[in-house]
Order: sequence, then C-alpha cells, then structure tokens
Amino acid sequence: MVAPIENIGIQTAKYCNVASLGVLIFDYFLTLEPEIRWAWNRRWNVARVLFVISRYMAFVAAGMTSYAILATRANENCSNFSRASNAIHIISIVAAEGLLIIRTYAFWKQSKKLLAVLLVLAAICVACGVGITDFVGGLLAVPVNPSAPPTGNCNFETTRGSAIQYGFLIAYELLLLSLTVFKRYEYYNDCNGRLVRAIFQGGVRYMTAIIFVSVVNIVITSAVPVSCILYALI
Repeated sequence: MVAPIENIGIQTAKYCNVASLGVLIFDYFLTLEPEIRWAWNRRWNVARVLFVISRYMAFVAAGMTSYAILATRANENCSNFSRASNAIHIISIVAAEGLLIIRTYAFWKQSKKLLAVLLVLAAICVACGVGITDFVGGLLAVPVNPSAPPTGNCNFETTRGSAIQYGFLIAYELLLLSLTVFKRYEYYNDCNGRLVRAIFQGGVRYMTAIIFVSVVNIVITSAVPVSCILYALI
C-alpha cells in the first residue's frame, strides 16, 4: 500500500516542479520589458545586485530542483549536488528578502536604525531556521537498517522539520508586512502618489503570496503521511 502512495507523491511533485519552472519562465518574459527599461541602465549598487541574484539564480535553483526529481540516479552519491542546491536556494531567498528589506527601508524614510534591526533579525532567522531544522531533522531521522542493502542518497525528499524554516520565513514576512502597512497609514495616509501606491501595493501582494505558499508548505509537511512528504513540498 505504501508504494502506490509514494508513486502518487513522486508524480505530483514532478508535475508541480515542471509546472513551476514553466510559470517562472513565462513570468520572466512577461516582465522582461520593464526590467530592460528600469534595471538594465541603472548603475550597479546593492539593490541591483540583489535584484540580479534573485531574478536569475531562481532559474538555477528551479532547474536543479527539477533535475533532482526527474533524473534517475540510483545508488549514486548526491551529497555535493544536494548541498549546492540547498545553498543556491538559500541565496535566492536571502536576495529576495534583501529586496524587501530595501523596500521597507525606503518606505520608512531610510531609517538606519530600522535597517540595522531588520538585518540582525534576518541573520537570526536564517541561522535559526537552518540550524534548528538540521537539529530536528536529526532527531526525526529514521534509523538505518544495517541489514538493508546500500542505497543512494539522491531521493528528492524533505522531513517534517522543514516546516520550521517556513515558520521563520512567515514570521519575518509578517514583520515586513506589518511595518509596511503601519507606515502606509501612519505617515503616507494623505499621500496617494503613484510611487507610494506602487511600493505599498507591490510589497503587500508579494509578501502575502509568500506567506500563503509558506503556510501551504507547513500544512503539507505537517499533515500528509510520512511516506508522502518526501515529495510533497511546493
């Protein structure tokens, strides 16, 4: 009974990851013209570096994820590939969060104190998210049967401990969202300029989407059977 459930999980994960890569490519071409107009001719600074990393490293991360789940690599050692994939995913997420931090910093009239607090909290969230997840993953790991035949470590899998990382991401996104909403109605309440609306509405929509997807991942990781969470994350 386990095998059919796992097969469903594998196929679902394959479909979702390939579809996600397709959506990413489609979105890229939809937004390419504004990127050329507003980003390509700007001088290089922290914001542009973060934008390029979050914009283009996402393709590398999505491609590696799709390869990990589609490729057949039985009895292979994929530790280096997995570590590289995890590092690229983390860098992409940190770069995207960095753009949101800059947006919030600008919305708060470039408050140095707020920027320092946000950077410290971001570092704490990343360190705790990765560290606690590894610790909990070790506690929840299934002991290896010494009599079982050797197998590879190339399974596209996760553990229930991964929900911790999404929890930290949600907490940080909620902080940025709350700061943006508070400043919008505390300082910019009488200002309806296009720039204010663009910064506010764009930030709120993006952060709301990230929070929603993270909540879905937490629910999937926590609720589905253990045999399926190897393949269930979005």
